[in-house]
Amino acid sequence: MFTVGAFARLAGVSAKVLRTYDASGLFRPAWVDPTSAYRYYSAAQLPVLRRILALRDLGMPLADIGRLAADGGNLGPALDRRREEIERERAEADRRLAALDIRVELARSGSPVPDVVVRRIPAEPVATFDPGLLSDGDIGAGFYELESHVRDAGRRAHRPPGALLDVDHRTTIFVPLTRPIQPTARIGFTRLPAIRAVTLLHRGSYASLGESHDALVRWMTASGLRPASPLRIIYLQFGAETELRLPRGWVVERAADFVTELQVPIA
Repeated sequence: MFTVGAFARLAGVSAKVLRTYDASGLFRPAWVDPTSAYRYYSAAQLPVLRRILALRDLGMPLADIGRLAADGGNLGPALDRRREEIERERAEADRRLAALDIRVELARSGSPVPDVVVRRIPAEPVATFDPGLLSDGDIGAGFYELESHVRDAGRRAHRPPGALLDVDHRTTIFVPLTRPIQPTARIGFTRLPAIRAVTLLHRGSYASLGESHDALVRWMTASGLRPASPLRIIYLQFGAETELRLPRGWVVERAADFVTELQVPIA
């Protein structure tokens, strides 16, 4: 039998590690002196400790390690899961490095550095409208009709409106709902799926929105990312008629005060 210090030297770990593993129930001593409370370990325990150390080095969760180390279970499924996790972590690290390289290059050249953020966006129910139903395709008039319909139905959620732009540049506008509505000949209903998206805020007139979109696309290309579904445009501050009764914080009078978020879904 070995004391904590002797067994720690034999195993190549610190006595503190052994005490921590004991306290967590991950690796217990072979015997504890009931009088002195000294811990003693056996050389026969080394294979179990080695497995614990090897799995910890892979970053495997302690719960999985405890189960696999205790019963000598099949490591295959657990190792496969951990490999998939590490692959995802590596892909995310590669993306962050690429994004950092882009910012460094732009900063050194004196060019504006876009504040691109990759984030998750939850699913939401929305009412939809196709501006193509209007003779002039006026998106503003389309939003007025859509917002009026949702307002009168009493289903308006406290989230900003938006638009979907597909690869053929067809636009569908939408307004968030608190719950589903019955579709009509002109107003539709759908549930936008949850997505992971590359996002960029645009401030000012819609006339320069294309420039922000181009910057976002260049950033994605340099990062090795590809769009997975139509572009989403979210109107965070915009112009609107007072009778629509939209929250004051959303509605502004000057185009210079418009705030729009571009969201490009990625896999």
